[in-house]
Amino acid sequence: MGNNKMAFAGILSDADITAALAACQAEGSFKHKEFFAKIGLAAKSEADIKKVFAIIDQDKSDFVEEDELKLFLQNFSAGARALTDAETKDFLKAGDSDGDGKIGVDEFASMINIKMSLTSILSAEAIESAIKDCQEPDSFCYKKFFKLCGLSSKTPQEVKDVFKILDDDDSGFIEEAELKFFLQRFVPGARTLTDAEARTFVSSADDDDDGKIGAEEFQTMVLS
Repeated sequence: MGNNKMAFAGILSDADITAALAACQAEGSFKHKEFFAKIGLAAKSEADIKKVFAIIDQDKSDFVEEDELKLFLQNFSAGARALTDAETKDFLKAGDSDGDGKIGVDEFASMINIKMSLTSILSAEAIESAIKDCQEPDSFCYKKFFKLCGLSSKTPQEVKDVFKILDDDDSGFIEEAELKFFLQRFVPGARTLTDAEARTFVSSADDDDDGKIGAEEFQTMVLS
């Protein structure tokens, strides 16, 4: 594999790479959000993030699979440790929003950037307290969540912007499958909603009974 620091030249600084790797040397200490922030990725453009993804995607399949994620740190320095199975699974779970067991380039970019775009509308503190409030399975109440994260006091346009961020596949709708991962769009690593929660969420907003939530329906739901 060789030492890939050269591969990241012009995108990431050697000093940042060294510091990010030093911070997660101990087994079990790897946290993708902290790593992305330390290595300077969180502040990069989408184009740069895609370049980094192309380097990490060793077999050029356009996906990073679990075995590639295990060796994630070695992309940055050949002597770095492999991730533990638990770290690898957490990393995969946080990024894999469509549940296919691997991370695509858009999932990778949104994993790094999602907080960026949402926090330009909502405060990180408000997001955190909204997530904390519904950690227990079946405790999610969308009205309370929208209130706590500050969404219900936003303008209709801002609510639409948030909808666009949440609509992972840009279909103009949030389907029940995407709703299951609703909380993870706010904080990677948050729990998935239970089937009952996802179903209640859809049925309370889905005025036309098509099994998904459109932008208008979402706006009505948040601002009513």
